[in-house]
Amino acid sequence: MGWPNSYLCGYNEGRFPVRQIWNSWSGVVVLAVLLLAACGGADPQPLIFGGPAWRSGENSHYRVTDRTGKLAGTAMVSLIVGDEENPDGWTLRREISAGQFEVATILMTGKGYGPVKSYLTRTDDAGTQKVEATVDRAQVDIALTDRAGATTYQRVSVPSDIRDERTLLTLARSLPLTEGYATRINSFMPIVGTVETVTVEVRKRERVTVPAGEYDTWLVEFSTPDRTTQAWIGVDPPHPVVKLIDARSKGLFELTGFTAGE
Repeated sequence: MGWPNSYLCGYNEGRFPVRQIWNSWSGVVVLAVLLLAACGGADPQPLIFGGPAWRSGENSHYRVTDRTGKLAGTAMVSLIVGDEENPDGWTLRREISAGQFEVATILMTGKGYGPVKSYLTRTDDAGTQKVEATVDRAQVDIALTDRAGATTYQRVSVPSDIRDERTLLTLARSLPLTEGYATRINSFMPIVGTVETVTVEVRKRERVTVPAGEYDTWLVEFSTPDRTTQAWIGVDPPHPVVKLIDARSKGLFELTGFTAGE
C-alpha cells in the first residue's frame, strides 16, 4: 500500500523475480497494498480522487518497529510538485532505513495521480539492487539490475487505470473518507510485475497517540484477498498518515514528525 512493500528484488537466472521476504515499509516494509476482505463490507463506490490533500515540500517522518516491538529503523515520505523530468506532475520520494536502505521515487501525473515513471534502489551489506519502471498507457517497461550489475528487462501489460502500489497510502488522503466509505484501486508493483485489485475501506474514527502527538484519525483498511494493511489517516487537513501496520511484515510505522508543504 503505498509505502510498504514486503518484497526484496530477487533475480533468478536473469528472469523477473522472485523471492518474497520481510523487508520494506515493509523493506522492512511497502506501503504494502491492499482490498476489502470479505463479506459484510460496504459497497465500493466509484474511484474518484479529489484535489491533492498535500502541498509541495511536505515531509512525514516515521519510527519503524518490528512485530516484536523492537525498534527496526526509520522512514520518510516527501512530496514535491514539478521537476525537470515531470514538470506538470507530483513526485513522491520514500526512504526506509531498516536493515537495508531503500529509496523509492515515483513520478505521478498532476491529475488522477497515475504513475509515469519510478526508480527504486535497495542497498545492504551485499550490494545494491535497482528497479526502473516506465509507464506508457497500458504497458510498463521494467529494468532490474542485480547486485552484480546485470540488468534484465520485462514489458508488462496493465490496466490503463493502475496506480503505483507505493503511492496508495498517500493517494487515499485525497479520497472522500468517511465512516463506511469504500472503493477499489488497481495497483501495480514494478518489483514483482503484478497487478492487484485493492479495496480501500474506512472502518471507524479513532483517536491515536504517536510520537508526533495525538490525532483524530480514520482507520482505513487496504485489502487484497490474502492480506489487509491498516492505516490511520488524519481526519483534519492535510490528512497525514499517522500510523500504519503492514500486512506482510507486521511492521508498525508511527509518525514522529510532520512538515506541511507550501
